[in-house]
Amino acid sequence: MSSYVWPNEDGWPYPDAVDEWEDRTGDIDDDLVWLRARPPHLFDALDPLERRVITSRFGLDGAVPRSMKELHLDLGLPRADLRDALGSGLAKLRTQLS
Repeated sequence: MSSYVWPNEDGWPYPDAVDEWEDRTGDIDDDLVWLRARPPHLFDALDPLERRVITSRFGLDGAVPRSMKELHLDLGLPRADLRDALGSGLAKLRTQLS
């Protein structure tokens, strides 16, 4: 039985364990497909944090895809800020593409 509460007190729905396993072989989601096929200058409307989170999260521009936990550790930003940046950035991109 796990001692983790889902979602935890800071709203992060995944356990904060060092040995946490992440399945990176799962199905590719729709966001990743259309982001990789993006037209030039698609990210111009994003602020720098939104751009960084989206490109890092989905492994764009030749980068390795990063988990939100890895981004939290790398950038030192609160997880809520990273989730907000990802959500607002994707919303802006969807609006541009619709």
